[in-house]
Amino acid sequence: MSPTDVSPTHDLVHSPDPSRERWRESYYFQFVDFKQGLGGYHGPGYRPQKGYSGVLHLLWRLNASTLVATEKGKYSRHDAVHPVGGFEWEILEPLKKWRIRFDGRLNDGGVDPALPVEAVVSANEGSQPTLDVAYELVFERDKPAYLYDENPAWDGLFDGHIDEVGSVKGVLRVGDDSFEIDGRGSKDHSWGARDWGKPKGWRWVDMLFEEGPEVTVWRATFDGETWIDDGAIYVDGGAEKITTFAESVTFVSRPRADRPASWEFEIASAHHRLRGRGEMICVAPLLFPFRTAEGTRGMLWNDRTVFRCELEDGRVGYGSAEFQFRAPEDGARAPRPLLAARTP
Repeated sequence: MSPTDVSPTHDLVHSPDPSRERWRESYYFQFVDFKQGLGGYHGPGYRPQKGYSGVLHLLWRLNASTLVATEKGKYSRHDAVHPVGGFEWEILEPLKKWRIRFDGRLNDGGVDPALPVEAVVSANEGSQPTLDVAYELVFERDKPAYLYDENPAWDGLFDGHIDEVGSVKGVLRVGDDSFEIDGRGSKDHSWGARDWGKPKGWRWVDMLFEEGPEVTVWRATFDGETWIDDGAIYVDGGAEKITTFAESVTFVSRPRADRPASWEFEIASAHHRLRGRGEMICVAPLLFPFRTAEGTRGMLWNDRTVFRCELEDGRVGYGSAEFQFRAPEDGARAPRPLLAARTP
């Protein structure tokens, strides 16, 4: 899909399919302030058929505790505001500028990169200390938006997906500390059926730098062997579709499931290549049960990570990656996530 063909209407909500119980609208937002060594992400989503919404929210700062929470809520309006867990999104200009507000509390997940499962809960339910957090940020896209190609092979994760990168400015308050944010951000939007029980694994990655290139990419497998992918490298004023993806991951021991510790990557488009290594700053384990279309129940485990990365040319940036896999419901030790095989 040519970036110039992307309609601003894709930034708005889409008409849900009443015949598909798992039809879902979701967004994702990440920001990084490089000079202050801090950032965060959140991803609200909702299912119109069931009338509920949810969000995972994380803030990190170098040499400080990671703050995290998951929140759920009722949702009755079909619009892009997604008011859940203290959030409010506002479209100032479709496919160009968003205002993102938050006012609430987050759990103190500690300084260890491996956040405890017990911390990734509602701020009203956890046993960890909580902190007051508030921010108002404005994301403004400054590279072409990238719309994934129409591909029925993605059925079960989405019907459509769009990625954006740009600047982020605003004010963030954590407890008694206040920060003027001036950095980079990435945003995505998915719509369509999201069947958590269908994929055997996926790797969502976005990487941000003070100066480009930057990248967003999603790879997934439904049979455990064949991988599909899409995404772009944003460079030279354009968004080039990725053509090559390769990775290797190191793990360290953790109760129930080993966690990713480092991630080496090679991602290329027709004219550019990013090759380097990422060291995990924090790993947030998101667990929730799922039910397949046949009625089989299972447990999905998604390690939602933040990493500091260094490219082979010496440039340093920050990114996030998702390591999704299935975990035994009885709490037994889970297998490591599948690694995405190299594309030709």
